[in-house]
Amino acid sequence: MIRIENLMKIFRTEEIETTALNGVSLEVNDGEFVAIMGPSGCGKSTLLSILGLLDNPTEGKIYFDDVEVGHLKEKERNRYRRGRIGFVFQSFNLIDELTVEENVELQLKYLDVPKPERKERVQNILRKVSLSQRAKHYPQQLSGGQQQRVAIARAVVGKPSIILADEPTGNLDSKNGLEVMELLSKLNAEGTTIIMVTHSHRDARYANRIINLFDGQVVEGEELI
Repeated sequence: MIRIENLMKIFRTEEIETTALNGVSLEVNDGEFVAIMGPSGCGKSTLLSILGLLDNPTEGKIYFDDVEVGHLKEKERNRYRRGRIGFVFQSFNLIDELTVEENVELQLKYLDVPKPERKERVQNILRKVSLSQRAKHYPQQLSGGQQQRVAIARAVVGKPSIILADEPTGNLDSKNGLEVMELLSKLNAEGTTIIMVTHSHRDARYANRIINLFDGQVVEGEELI
């Protein structure tokens, strides 16, 4: 379970103070698919960044299974981030000089997985995302939807318990966006917790629950049937 208590995030410069998150408290159960929605500038991406241990809260606490992780030292934060969290962004963030299989394998190198196991896991995940035939291709040889599926494969090949997705269909047309959402839904059905920031009501319908943010605060949500 992920639990957030009274999360605050304030950005300060010499002249301006901006409150991005203002007392956010929420829980996400293991295996949930949660969509975070709200207008631009409401704090959605800031919340996702803090949940991914990419940024520190100004105040408040974050618990992963009763372990407070929001203020860990960087070495411990890296351990949690690499071992438990997979990231999927609107921009695919693939390395143009690496093939599809090399982009996916890179995550396993960071985790020090032995080479024979790396090869097997990459092959397995590429089959799952229907990209086995593209393993030797480079990102620029793929469609946008295929590139996002590579990014998802890279995110899940390390077997994280949580996927954080920030506008995962934002750069895709309707058809490719649908394929990506179907893939995320399949991964969730297999037990992966997914927290997704989105502006798309169509994408949000894949979630079990919607959390609405406005001016850095959680407002009344909507349960999906």
